[in-house]
Amino acid sequence: MKEAWVLRLKDESKEADMSGEYYFNADDDEVGWVTDNLQKATIYPDKEREIDAMKSHERYMVARYGDDAIRNFGYTNMMKQFEFVEVELAEVD
Repeated sequence: MKEAWVLRLKDESKEADMSGEYYFNADDDEVGWVTDNLQKATIYPDKEREIDAMKSHERYMVARYGDDAIRNFGYTNMMKQFEFVEVELAEVD
């Protein structure tokens, strides 16, 4: 088994009609970037690397567009909406 991470939507970020667990899905913007199917969640093999990438994206957006820049995928916004949850990946032959 390999360890990895997914981003789970925090309860306070869920809409009123959302029950159960929801996860970040970078491949599906049609449903607001979330899925209730853990199998479709975006998998991050290296949590620290992903955190660094989010922080880097946030710095870039501010440097490029100023303090009012939209930083949806920056660290501050992502951690406000989601939390990292450790998962185990099974290799399928």
